[in-house]
Amino acid sequence: MLFWIYVLTAVVWFVLLVDFKAGIRKIPSLSSAGLSHSEPVADISIIIAAKDEETAITQTLDSLVQQTLPPNEIIVINDRSTDKTGTWIDEAAARHPQIIPVHVTDLPEGWLGKNHALHLGASKAGGDYLVFTDADIHFHEDTLRYAVKLMEKHQLDYVTAAPDLKAGSFLLKGLISFFLFGFSYLKRPWTANDPESNQGMGIGAFQFIRAEAYQHIGGHEKMKMRADDDLALGQRMKAARYSQMFVSATQHLSVEWYPDLPSALKGFEKNAFAGLNYSFLLSISALFGVFLSQVLPFFLLFHPDSSLQMISFINVLLLFYLYILSTRAFTTYPLWLASALPLSAVLFLYMLARALILTWFRGGIEWRGSRYSLRELKQNFRDTKEESE
Repeated sequence: MLFWIYVLTAVVWFVLLVDFKAGIRKIPSLSSAGLSHSEPVADISIIIAAKDEETAITQTLDSLVQQTLPPNEIIVINDRSTDKTGTWIDEAAARHPQIIPVHVTDLPEGWLGKNHALHLGASKAGGDYLVFTDADIHFHEDTLRYAVKLMEKHQLDYVTAAPDLKAGSFLLKGLISFFLFGFSYLKRPWTANDPESNQGMGIGAFQFIRAEAYQHIGGHEKMKMRADDDLALGQRMKAARYSQMFVSATQHLSVEWYPDLPSALKGFEKNAFAGLNYSFLLSISALFGVFLSQVLPFFLLFHPDSSLQMISFINVLLLFYLYILSTRAFTTYPLWLASALPLSAVLFLYMLARALILTWFRGGIEWRGSRYSLRELKQNFRDTKEESE
């Protein structure tokens, strides 16, 4: 019985591998459209939600001010920070007039903090283009010029970009690589670039959108309690039939996603359940599926049954091949990191199980000093999903 399970699993991995190799070619780089010889003209508003980002916010703002295509305004929302984030924002605004500080002291009921901050920033923006980004992103100096050129060349309404995810430790890099590995075969992000597909994509590090289109889909007010607000924005754009493109920007955007492994475990609490549609049944299935398909085959290499050994070996080879391809496509990490695949899979299982257990016992999620009930999160997810279908 176990042998035939892994025969089927090997077939699934092979199909996913073929799909990935074909799909990854459909993801261009941010710079694929090149740069104009003449200076592009674009009225751009940058919108940043910042909460307790005192160590990163100044660098982010400096990299935006130094763009070769400078934005008209950089609206920075200090969302109830308890550190010196607000101070550094005000100091940057004193040096650079295009930086507009907005300080939030209270969170309205029925909103996630980040979503409310982005909504507030968008309501104050006057640009024809809006760029939603995070407070810890470093922009290469030509990033906005490339984005405008890409939008113009392909007549797009929306571009979202995957950044270079910096990480210090071996375990953290392995965990991020494994997360991106699962993201690639579950979400198939290249399908967002197919006008005939109903799959939308959104990466919070960089969402470049026409202001008119953003207003038409209802903005962040339509996804008040979506922990995956970036993905929801891309999905709503696709549902409204606006043209979009998902691109790689590892040479143009970078971020230290998490400073260490404990921070990653904590951060995953916010998105784990959202990524599984707030379904406990789907969550348990995911835990079991990852263990069965991506952990157990390594142990079965030592099984006394030679036929089970062989089919497990085939599964492991396919796993490594797909894992290496996704690591090369979405990160700048060394490919030998793939050797940590089984360890990264076990660490991911622990992280997912921990997040689900904590969400269950708390009855919701705790994120950056605020608690959000599972009932509200699930209801908003259902509402926004129905609207985008």
